Amino acid sequence: MLSVQAECITGIVPDPIVDSITVDIAGNVTVCWQGVADPDIDYYTIFTLNPITSANDSINVVPSPGNCFTLPALNNSEIQAVILGVRAVDICGNPSNLGVNYHNTIHLKNTVDICEATIDLEWNPYDDFNSGLNVSYDVFLSINSGPYVLMGVTTDTIFSYPGIINGFTYDFFVRGIENNGGGPMSSSSNDIQINSVNFLKDPQFNYLYTATVIDSQLIEVQFYVDTAADISHYNITRSTSLTGTYEEIAVIPAFPGMNPMITYQDDAVSANNTHYFYKAETINSCGDLKFTSNIGKTIWLKVESDGIGAKNTLTLTNYGDWFGGEDVYEIYRAIGGIWETSPIASLSPFLDTLLYYDHIIDVTEGDGEFCYKVVAKERNVAHVGGLIPASSTSNESCVYHAPLLYVPNAFMPLSPRNYEFKPVLTFSDPEGYLMQIYNRWGQLIFETKDMNEGWNGSFNNSGEMSQVDSYVYLIKFIAANGEDYSRRGVVSLLR
Repeated sequence: MLSVQAECITGIVPDPIVDSITVDIAGNVTVCWQGVADPDIDYYTIFTLNPITSANDSINVVPSPGNCFTLPALNNSEIQAVILGVRAVDICGNPSNLGVNYHNTIHLKNTVDICEATIDLEWNPYDDFNSGLNVSYDVFLSINSGPYVLMGVTTDTIFSYPGIINGFTYDFFVRGIENNGGGPMSSSSNDIQINSVNFLKDPQFNYLYTATVIDSQLIEVQFYVDTAADISHYNITRSTSLTGTYEEIAVIPAFPGMNPMITYQDDAVSANNTHYFYKAETINSCGDLKFTSNIGKTIWLKVESDGIGAKNTLTLTNYGDWFGGEDVYEIYRAIGGIWETSPIASLSPFLDTLLYYDHIIDVTEGDGEFCYKVVAKERNVAHVGGLIPASSTSNESCVYHAPLLYVPNAFMPLSPRNYEFKPVLTFSDPEGYLMQIYNRWGQLIFETKDMNEGWNGSFNNSGEMSQVDSYVYLIKFIAANGEDYSRRGVVSLLR
């Protein structure tokens, strides 16, 4: 004879208490419950709430005393929240209530901001814990299939992850824990995977290679860029002081296949009057500044002449700012417009400003014009792209020295020394030179336009020797600055 429990006779079956519903990494959904304390329970029916018809659809049964059921993947857990409920049925076929103990999985979804290189996560709250709504959420991340790492804890249902690297793969899931993280029950969301191949690739470098003076109204700036990055354009900015305001002076569009060494010539400068500071800004297609280069500071040279001291004083500023730093500063000089092939000095690196004195007491040739320029060279270090050490040239600065004329007052044509009358003249234009000798009756007896030729005392240096007497000389010449000079005086011819 079949034995029947009293509860089975009454038909009253207690509702099973669902503890949680969770999703694993593979997308399987597991619901667990507290078994009903009734020996008459035969099995548990697993229901889902049909999202279209709102009907209670039975999907499986679990024999008592089982208390968990796993719904295999391909259950749309990655598309939407999965809703499962549990119903107890006793051996008499009496069921517990239906629809009162449904639990929703945490459905995790995301949006991406390619301009900010961030992934924004959002999920529905887990509001089915028996302990209430005081739920804490742990956010886990795996990068490129690596181990999952806890990235943050929040009581909110949103989370933002910045610093996405183009080409990396990111997997996220969220775990809700009841009692503000104290447990014991928890529920994990679906796993979402984001491949960042469509994110903007940030530049890895933007190096201002050099800023160099071409002439007083032209400075050339070169910078080396990462052409593999997703860049819209480059802004060239300029200032007259290191900490001053940098103004945008040019926009260089980026395009596929462009040369990574970009050259720009700034023709709105006055390089003889000051130095300039340059920076290059890298702007991506979202209009965001992604990389600012180092500073390129030109060398400014100023020269002052000291005719009495027979020297030129050079004031020069340093170059900045190379990755390798400066190795040497070479000073070059031009006399009368002709540049010397070797530097007159090689200086060690210095800070800010340096004075250099060029003593010219032994320089007698030329037209009185002295020009200088400084070439700074970078120290040899390993550069991105295998770049060779850079160099930078200053502006050219010139000074003029007034001509110096020394005229002897006597000479002796027949003596072994002091046998000709020849003035000593420096810093004048040889093309404008003229010397004439007159006797006491005003007769022109010698003339030359060669400043290296003197008067030997004879008529036109080849005729009859002149008598002992005083003679009038007239010397004319043109200085380097174009000014005409003349001197008239008397020289005595002696025996």
